[in-house]
Amino acid sequence: MTALELISLINQVLFIGLFVVVLRRALRDRTAMSFNAALLFGAIAGTVVLARVADWLGVSGQAGVTAVTLILLTAAPFAMLRLVDDFSGTPRWVQIAGGAAFVGVSVLATLGFERMEQLVEIIIIVFFVAVGGFAAYAFARESRRSRGITRRRMMAVSIGAGLFIAAVVLVLLAALLPVPAPGLGIVGQVLALTAVTAFYFGFVPPTWMRRAWREPDLRGFLERSIHLTSVPDDRAAILELQGAVANAFGASGAAVGIANADGTVLRYADAGEWVEFPADAFIAGRAFQQQRRVVAIDAATTDPDNADTYAASNAQTVISAPITTDDRRIGVLSIFAERAPVFIEDDLWLLELLADQTAVLLEARTLTAHASELRAREDAAYLKEEFLSAAAHDLRTPLTVVLGQAELMERRLARDPYAPVDPAGVARMVREARRLRDLVTELLDAQRLEQGQILMDRVPDDLCAIVEVVRARHGERGITIPLTRPDEPLVGLVDRPRMEQVLENLIDNAMKYGEQPPRLEIGATGDEVRIAVIDRGVGIPEEERDRIFERFFRASNVQSVTDTGLGLGLHICRRIVAEHGGRIWHEPTPEGGSTFVVALKLEIPLIPAPDADSVPAWPSASGAGSLVDA
Repeated sequence: MTALELISLINQVLFIGLFVVVLRRALRDRTAMSFNAALLFGAIAGTVVLARVADWLGVSGQAGVTAVTLILLTAAPFAMLRLVDDFSGTPRWVQIAGGAAFVGVSVLATLGFERMEQLVEIIIIVFFVAVGGFAAYAFARESRRSRGITRRRMMAVSIGAGLFIAAVVLVLLAALLPVPAPGLGIVGQVLALTAVTAFYFGFVPPTWMRRAWREPDLRGFLERSIHLTSVPDDRAAILELQGAVANAFGASGAAVGIANADGTVLRYADAGEWVEFPADAFIAGRAFQQQRRVVAIDAATTDPDNADTYAASNAQTVISAPITTDDRRIGVLSIFAERAPVFIEDDLWLLELLADQTAVLLEARTLTAHASELRAREDAAYLKEEFLSAAAHDLRTPLTVVLGQAELMERRLARDPYAPVDPAGVARMVREARRLRDLVTELLDAQRLEQGQILMDRVPDDLCAIVEVVRARHGERGITIPLTRPDEPLVGLVDRPRMEQVLENLIDNAMKYGEQPPRLEIGATGDEVRIAVIDRGVGIPEEERDRIFERFFRASNVQSVTDTGLGLGLHICRRIVAEHGGRIWHEPTPEGGSTFVVALKLEIPLIPAPDADSVPAWPSASGAGSLVDA
């Protein structure tokens, strides 16, 4: 046996074996794609078997045998064309033209081969190149459009189709030559061997190869979904999970339905909101109710009541599997595509695997949510304890002074009812009572602001005048606060008492943690009024600056300060400024300390807004009058 005969024999055995496997699958699946694949390999296997039988019977050169052989051979490109329609769809006229060409070539091979042998062979070559070449190109194009294992299998099919067409064309060309050309025959048989190998990998790849091809898709799914346990929004997490599943399948889309507590409703994450349906609705509902996978090649036929919904989602084929743990029905996972998946057995295997992985992810999200809830409760309990401890301490301090001073005065009056009043003691009682009142007021204000119960009576007012009033109030107590302000009024839409409260809180805060009174600056920057309270106190640690406006938060470097308060002053300032549509922020003072800036919109802008790069860090009255130290 020559090498050419050996390669030819191997090709024949492989094509027959491939036909047997594909035929068994077609009889089991009963889909158009599986039957067309059986037609392709049946035509090739029929050609091989007919040639062997004809050689055995000694009738290999007879006209009838040759005609049937050519008809079987030309059926292969026609079967490829039908497979292209199953894989990706083709215009109807292409299928009609291909069928007409197949019939015409078959008739010509039957009636005219003996009289026009060379012409018939040329026509068959043209038919193979045109129809088979188009099919090979269409397979390659569809492989580029596909993803995952479908792409890899489609690529193998496209390579097999192209090599098979090339092999047949070379064999026919060798027959047309006036002298024998064994080289063409060898090349043709090698191409045919490569083609059948590619067909094998494309249509019936071994398990180890399918797993290797699936690995990148599974890795991509895990990489996209592993962080979903930390996504706080359930809907966003489900949408991300659906995208990861669709990408792993190379499908048009995916849907994850989450069951409610009693399993009567499935909730789906839509682009804008949650959508709820009865647990038995759609093909997904069937899979959830029956707790098994459901395959609907034609969704509209399988579930005609929801045909419009499937059409609107371009879901011709729907495959669903339940998402279940050992003791709980979590929901259902579905994938859908515009066309039936070509390699459905791989999709079913992967669907169940991803459904199990999705169950793990959703259970992990549930556990993470429970853990977060427990941590939140622990944090709330800790915050409550810290608050109660701080509040008890801060409220007890002035109350102790008031009570002690009152008891002292009571004892003095008991000894001598006509004893003169102690002015210093009375002043001390008044001061501490006011402090106690201020602490209680802070608590009430914080609660009302959180609940939105404080109404702002905003009217046009001169912010410079408000700053002057607050500054003068401190001056009456012997505290001189430097002020830099423009000559012209800066009018904003404000609630005067609340804005005075903001300034009082910022000034008191600066004096509490500084050795000298703060400095005030007010000016116009673009269409804003900016008020800065600048101190040279202890400052705020850099790692804690983002938290200074939180409720009950106090910086770690003020623990040595006895009069620390409840940690509500800056929080109240931020809420009041926000109610005015303004901003408040903190910056470290260059010479040490803190600077708090309040920015409010000018009711009547005095200067044009400068470029962003030219906006100064502190209020500027350029164009609004000269700044003077008051």
